Amino acid sequence: MEARQSFLGKLFSWQGEVGRGFYLVAGLVLFGVKWNIDRLVGQHFFSVSWMPYSYLMPGMDLPTALKDKQGLLLALGVTALPFIYLGVVLTVKRLRSLGLPRFLVGLFFVPFINLLFFAVLSVLPAKAREGEADAGAEEVPPPNMLGYVVPRNPASGFFFAAFAAVLPSFLLLWLCIYLFKEYGWGVFVGLPFVVGMLSALLTGVHQKSHLGRCIGVASFASFLLGGLCFTLAMEGLICLAMAMPLAILMSILGGVVAYFIQAAYHASRVPPTILLSLLLLMGLEKAEDYQPVTFPVTSTMEIDAPPEVVWRHVVSFHELPPVEDWLFKSGLAYPLRAEIKGTGVGAVRHCVFSTGPFVEPITVWDEPHHLRFSVTQMPEPMQEWTFYKHVHPPHLDGYFQTTQGEFRLEHMTDGRTRLHGTTWYHNDLWPAHYWKLWSDHLIHRIHLRVLKHVKQLLENDR
Repeated sequence: MEARQSFLGKLFSWQGEVGRGFYLVAGLVLFGVKWNIDRLVGQHFFSVSWMPYSYLMPGMDLPTALKDKQGLLLALGVTALPFIYLGVVLTVKRLRSLGLPRFLVGLFFVPFINLLFFAVLSVLPAKAREGEADAGAEEVPPPNMLGYVVPRNPASGFFFAAFAAVLPSFLLLWLCIYLFKEYGWGVFVGLPFVVGMLSALLTGVHQKSHLGRCIGVASFASFLLGGLCFTLAMEGLICLAMAMPLAILMSILGGVVAYFIQAAYHASRVPPTILLSLLLLMGLEKAEDYQPVTFPVTSTMEIDAPPEVVWRHVVSFHELPPVEDWLFKSGLAYPLRAEIKGTGVGAVRHCVFSTGPFVEPITVWDEPHHLRFSVTQMPEPMQEWTFYKHVHPPHLDGYFQTTQGEFRLEHMTDGRTRLHGTTWYHNDLWPAHYWKLWSDHLIHRIHLRVLKHVKQLLENDR
């Protein structure tokens, strides 16, 4: 069917199929054209350099001084429309040639995963037309080298597939964290997807696996990878628990994709392709020095005392009571007391946490309304849960950084005070907005420990 179409028909028509060679070359050429258009638009209208690896996390590495960031992203979105159309058309036709369901084209829009999916579609040969096996047949054509390695017993094959997928993935994880020093999309999105896909593909070497088995082995492999990280002292239990929801979701997605690939055609060439593609994408992440995203978190408490009285207890406060919140008992750093040397702008506040002190030079002193301070030194954000004496993963050093904080005291008509506490932090873990969900919640709990203490202290004295 592919030979009967003209070149323009292959690009624009929804009918027919395209081979892996045409799909690969067309994708690379279209990418090159798109990048040069975006590069010219960025340089000419916005004075911004737009590099090929900028597509990994669009908009995240733009200069902070760029005033019209939304305008640039809108312009890039408009120029992307025809390329999105062509990309979707080619991907649908490529899926058709492989005998895969067309709804998998949705992966075209999933950041980072779309690049891995492109690599897979560029490698798999088209499904054979003559003598094609019935869709419900159990044997996977044709036999391959993996058939001599993967056990035929279903139970043994299940566990073998999980372990065989985890071992190379763990090596990639180690390289990304300790060599590339990156906690990015490759670690939290790409790697779980690859673990799920590989484990599900391996279970279908001898016999096509049903969807439930693919999802099951993908999920088990993801847990197994987390357990290996914990056992080998790469991570503590708390951080693994926070990463696991995203990891499991991506692993299941990889397992679902693998189900359709193995159910439609022999896919023994996918594992090396997708592992090498993931390594390449991790390297591209390292090549770009992304600027961490800064987020504010504000917590509010109403206190039955005037601002003049509340002020004295937010500038500094004595030892807080022992923690009752289970979250702090799990290892999260929590405030103990606050001390200040001097008054006014230039004074230095020390907020002592369970893991060490924050050093906070005062930048705004508007008594009794507004106190703001920068953060020039901060302790570790947490102590990991582990059975080892000490575990210190790299992400505890600078990947989460508090930059400044403030207290605002709002006078209420009835003589009470509405106290607002705000912390600004930047997060060098990606996807940043996933980790923001955790960070905002944890910082809010820290705020409440201080604000509740001030409230109880003042209201109990009345």
